[in-house]
Amino acid sequence: MMGFNNSLINGVTAMNAQSSAMGVLSDNIANARTVGFKDSDSRFSTLVAAGKSANSGIGQGVTFSKFGRIDQQGILSTSYTSTNFAISGNGFFPVASAIDGTTGQIATTAERLVTRAGDFTIDKNGFLVNSKGYALLGLPVGSTATTGTGAGAFNGLQPIKVPAVGTLPGQATTTVTLTGNLSATDASPVTTTTEDTTDADGNVIPGTTTTTPGTTLEGKVTAYDATGTPYSLTVTYTKTAPQTWTAQITGGSGPDGTALTATATGTPVTLTFGADGQLTSPTSAVSFGSVSFTNTATGAAVATLSPSFKFQDDSGKSTLTGFGGASNLSGSTTDGHTPLGYVGVEVGDDGVLYQLFDQGKRVAVASIPVVTFVNDYGLEAVSGTAYRVTAESGDATVNLSNTNGAGKVFGAQLEESTVDLADEFTDMIVTQRGYQAASKLVTTTDAMIETIRDLKR
Repeated sequence: MMGFNNSLINGVTAMNAQSSAMGVLSDNIANARTVGFKDSDSRFSTLVAAGKSANSGIGQGVTFSKFGRIDQQGILSTSYTSTNFAISGNGFFPVASAIDGTTGQIATTAERLVTRAGDFTIDKNGFLVNSKGYALLGLPVGSTATTGTGAGAFNGLQPIKVPAVGTLPGQATTTVTLTGNLSATDASPVTTTTEDTTDADGNVIPGTTTTTPGTTLEGKVTAYDATGTPYSLTVTYTKTAPQTWTAQITGGSGPDGTALTATATGTPVTLTFGADGQLTSPTSAVSFGSVSFTNTATGAAVATLSPSFKFQDDSGKSTLTGFGGASNLSGSTTDGHTPLGYVGVEVGDDGVLYQLFDQGKRVAVASIPVVTFVNDYGLEAVSGTAYRVTAESGDATVNLSNTNGAGKVFGAQLEESTVDLADEFTDMIVTQRGYQAASKLVTTTDAMIETIRDLKR
């Protein structure tokens, strides 16, 4: 009869295991369209009664365990919502389960969690929340990575709030970057000297010294006052020697239709180019002087502009050159601007969330961090496609996007569920067959026991 007991136990445990496996399959299928969902697999292991040798143990059926494939990368799909984010690679978004609506801080009762569900939108208070209502946490722009134990690693993270703005106020110009070419072949100053001569009467005619000025060029740059009103400044370049020019502000004009008088002050700045045409001096921003604008009719002061000028981009490469060929004062860029209309938000390659305005102007809001763990499989799954930090997950590191092995954050993207319905339906058939076979084991064993009972009759 012991064998019959084992048969029944094996059959019952197999039915339990297969029914649990069907539960995993149904959960996967139900979440086939859930953003950031990670499918789970069913794992089975044997149960054996203790024996004295490797061959004497008696099989006691099977046990079931669920294995969540949390590290699987889902396909990134394009979203038409700019605040939808996705991570390509390792890591999770840090989120808080609730925000204090009064202070804008993480609520005292809130949990710090992590998620791959990046379907964030801006709520009525300006916070980024996903479909579960979890608020995205961010770092101040310019922060560095931090490591901590458990939820303590989230210290320093705060809910990301996108300021509600209709327009970006005008900004005064502080620095103008000049671009173009001052030709190495343009004429330099030429000095001609004649010797003393005598006329027919023997009178001495003194010699002369004549200097022909070098090439003079004018360029126009736009600068803005504190209200964002644009003004045109005239920069005059004069060649004083081979590969050497001077530059200074010599005038300007106000907005179209405005009668203003411009008064320029300041001394010329020397620009020196090397044989390769690259600017060798100055190597940092300098002042060309200033221009004061007054109302032509009343003489009232209107604005005074005194921006600094630079000649290299952020990498140190010359934007104003001294190559051969024609001179070309092609333009300039400025850090000032008129009032600009709001366009939307985007995530830069650096993982920083920016607000976008007209003319391509961007204003940084916060860095979107990526949290990584020593052991992703130690995280505890909770509702809302999120995970709770546990002791088993190990230390958490809050990284900037695409640094220290963390994944890269993409905007206007969503990570799709990792569920493959074809695989799930195949596994469903296998699970169904396994359950049927296990039930057959129980009914067959029961019939055999019934036969033994019938021997008494």
